[in-house]
Amino acid sequence: MAGRVARCLVALLLASASGRLLAQQVPGTIVLVTGEEPTLPFPAISNRTANADLADQLYLRLGLLGSTFRTAGDNALTPMLAQRWQRVDARTLLFDLDPRARWQDGVPVSARDVVFTYQLMMDPSVGTGRIAFESIASVEAVTDRQVRVRFKRAFSEQLYLFAYNMQPLPAHLLSGTAPTALAQSEYARFPVGNGPYRYVRRIPGQSIELRADPTFFLGAPTIARVVIRVAQDASARINMLLAGETDVMGDLTPPDATRIAEQPRLTIVNVPHVLLMYAAFNFRAPTDSASPHPVLSDHRVREALRFALDRQTMARGVFGPSTGTPDAAQSQLWSWITGGVMQGIGRDLPRAKALLAAAGWKDTNGDGILDRNGAPLRLVMLYPSTSGARHAFALQSQAMWREAGVDVQLERLEPGTYTERLNARRFDLVILAVNQSVSPASLTESWSCASARTAGSTNNGRWCDPTFDRLLANAETSGNPVPAYRAVLERMADEVPAIFLAAPFNQVAVDRRFAGVTIRPANSWLSIWRWRVQPSAALARDR
Repeated sequence: MAGRVARCLVALLLASASGRLLAQQVPGTIVLVTGEEPTLPFPAISNRTANADLADQLYLRLGLLGSTFRTAGDNALTPMLAQRWQRVDARTLLFDLDPRARWQDGVPVSARDVVFTYQLMMDPSVGTGRIAFESIASVEAVTDRQVRVRFKRAFSEQLYLFAYNMQPLPAHLLSGTAPTALAQSEYARFPVGNGPYRYVRRIPGQSIELRADPTFFLGAPTIARVVIRVAQDASARINMLLAGETDVMGDLTPPDATRIAEQPRLTIVNVPHVLLMYAAFNFRAPTDSASPHPVLSDHRVREALRFALDRQTMARGVFGPSTGTPDAAQSQLWSWITGGVMQGIGRDLPRAKALLAAAGWKDTNGDGILDRNGAPLRLVMLYPSTSGARHAFALQSQAMWREAGVDVQLERLEPGTYTERLNARRFDLVILAVNQSVSPASLTESWSCASARTAGSTNNGRWCDPTFDRLLANAETSGNPVPAYRAVLERMADEVPAIFLAAPFNQVAVDRRFAGVTIRPANSWLSIWRWRVQPSAALARDR
């Protein structure tokens, strides 16, 4: 009996010491605000941004991209859940999982978890990996902690493709649940992760709370609590930040960024963004997909429409002075390829008019609108009513094109109608905003001839250029991918499949009481477990 009491006392003392240590090492609370509520933090079956941001606090990736965000080569990543990897041959990689890694119920993370998650991602009923992992031939457990990945072909992004996109789920907790039932499972309501934070609770429509895991094998987090608050209205999110109710907020645009910069409590951090905004051309007739577009299939017209726009002025007015205006589909995150040069062709109205004249468009009746064979040069451009940025670009573009003699009618549509028209390809131009993958190989999914023929693909304009495809295939397997991918982007710029309006930086507001702030371009909040609160600036919610 005495021994049992002694052991209990020792356990209580250890728990007390652990609590004091946690209080010393993990101070602080960070409150994030988002417009989209995270509801399903399963990276294997949901790729919504809000869900992904939450999942990044709960589940580790096998590896993380380095500071340059280069995706090519076997040194592209730094270890996370995988302790190391080795190349067996041109099509095979071996991954050794960190033996210290544990699920938050104490079970070791195993190769079985990786294989289970891969199979789930490839499941046609729920998975998110069927396109991304198309090049993978097999994923096998060699030992409890070693995984072998075989690829169908040799290419330079094998490591990135698998290790960055693999966030294992616990097979011992989920393998008995049907994939289609996972979203409604008890686990979905209270997930168990292997990352720096534990899931505490969710108040639907309001917030989600996470607590630091002091046993996290890479080190106890230095922020004790993470709260994700939900506010769909953009003005409400800004007001919450200005009132001190939240601590960080991304994707700021003028004039909100100006208001925040005037607040002594807040600072703005510029981070390379994956966002790309562009006006895509429809290369097929909106009423007859078998026929080329009667106007936009002419390269001279597309080039003229680009020359007619002052993209730099528009982009900086919407997103701020650091915004890029590339001539090809390249976000700020691809600077390892482009060298950071993001300013494309400037406005040249005389050249735009000359190109249109060469294509046979002239103002024969003096009404200010060019015509050909009795038909005016009139086009329709779609964009969603929910995007203020796209509305601003649309209005300014319309005015500048009018100066070149082109009548562009704007259709600002409610989300449901906009999506229907976009998917049916019933438009001449459409303003799109996409978050690019960190991998330039992802151009295949949005701009290749194969994507033009695939129903539901993001190649909404159905652009197809075999030369572009050949250059892209060469870049994917090249031993020197930088010049190879530059050739890909140069070909796209020459062919003008779209007018790329803005490649902005992500302007992130951060409360100045935080130190050690690192914001990652593709996954903004991956490193918040390493932030810390400066004691002299701590708030009541930090203690």
